[in-house]
Amino acid sequence: MTYCHQFLSNLSSLTRFRLHTGNVNGYTQLKVRRFETSAEELSACLDLQLTSNPIAADFKENSCLLLCDNDHMDNYERDEIKITMKVFLSAWDVQQIEQAVTSLKEQLKTKDIEVLILSFPELDLIDGESEDDEHRRWFEKVKPLYTYMEKLVETSEIASIGVSDFSARQLKEVLGHFDVKPSINHVRLDGCCQVPPELQALANDNDVQLLVHNDPTPFPTNNIFKTFCEIDSGCEKPMCSPLFQTTWLSRYSVWVRKRSIMTSKGYIVQFIRKHD
Repeated sequence: MTYCHQFLSNLSSLTRFRLHTGNVNGYTQLKVRRFETSAEELSACLDLQLTSNPIAADFKENSCLLLCDNDHMDNYERDEIKITMKVFLSAWDVQQIEQAVTSLKEQLKTKDIEVLILSFPELDLIDGESEDDEHRRWFEKVKPLYTYMEKLVETSEIASIGVSDFSARQLKEVLGHFDVKPSINHVRLDGCCQVPPELQALANDNDVQLLVHNDPTPFPTNNIFKTFCEIDSGCEKPMCSPLFQTTWLSRYSVWVRKRSIMTSKGYIVQFIRKHD
């Protein structure tokens, strides 16, 4: 039986688990490739890990399965590194943020994170709804999630807040409403190479960094479990129906402060069993 097949067999008894790639930068095969999106990088990483010999995983309910060694973090003192994370939500659910932050702190053995960037879910469209009404509905959904991130800043669990793919109008709304301002707006420049002037001016006036990303919107999280099944032809139905769906995904980076070197980058994904 292949490792992939054994891996899926061990998952079949679980209802919830998390998967941690460990340090993606540890794989030369991935570092020399150029990926159009981070989703392609994650898929290639899982392909590589599940067709090689990952470290033994402890398949327990609600556990986090680490697919490679992550001890390199011990090479630095905590004040020598900066940790940033981006969380991709599948629903407007505060618990998903809480779970993602807690999981990363546990995996990296840290009490705090320097930057948390949140990628909000897509808003369901309503036929005939005006642009103003849609914006108001969007902001009502944003409020509890952003308020929770403010609390993480107040308790020193994170140092600063980032948002992703906010338009000038959305960014202005958040800047005017919350006490803790976002320090970053992660933007994807599809089909162009220039940030809209209105967004650029607003960011400059409010000390918001505009950082470019290559994350697909929305992140195709529910294709991740399917990836396991495609790796090995020995993984057959009903095991690959698929059994699980993704609730949230996070990507993190660990930087050495004085040298501006990324020493680590990885992904953590939470899965729950699908209900028929």
